[in-house]
Amino acid sequence: MFLTNNSMNKRGAIELSFGMIFSIIIMIAIIGVAIYAISTFLSIGKTSQLAMFHQKFQENVEEVWASSITNKVASFNIPSSVEFVCFGTLDGDSYNSDFEDEYKELKKYSSGFEQKNTNRFLYPPGKSKEFAYKKIAKIDLSEIIDEFDCFEAEKGVVKIRLVKEEFSPLVRIEHE
Repeated sequence: MFLTNNSMNKRGAIELSFGMIFSIIIMIAIIGVAIYAISTFLSIGKTSQLAMFHQKFQENVEEVWASSITNKVASFNIPSSVEFVCFGTLDGDSYNSDFEDEYKELKKYSSGFEQKNTNRFLYPPGKSKEFAYKKIAKIDLSEIIDEFDCFEAEKGVVKIRLVKEEFSPLVRIEHE
């Protein structure tokens, strides 16, 4: 009888430890799903912030373009992962030497279509997803330094001067 009682205690201890192990596995799975959901929501938030930046920038350009004379500095919020907002062309070999690394990386990761048909770039391109290469209408890039120039984002904010003169058909982009 003593042996039977002792073997029952061992059996009960094994069942309890299996239950605890199973509970721990379930808790780990729940925590993993929660972390995945949170990271997905944060990614969606960054993507929507990039979309809002693109939309608000185009709206500001349209507003300045519609006026006869404007000279204003516009501030835009962007995700802190974006270091530079660049303008110009990736089609040629001319670029502002201050931004050589950014130019080469943007050119490296862009397609031929993006190199020829876009004029606004977000650096680094990997963190900007589908908003890294976009076309902005009604802007004049003729005064951009060596056909490619960047504006640094500080603490999630980039400031860009938008200038329209009386008889100018396009909006000029300048540093603050």
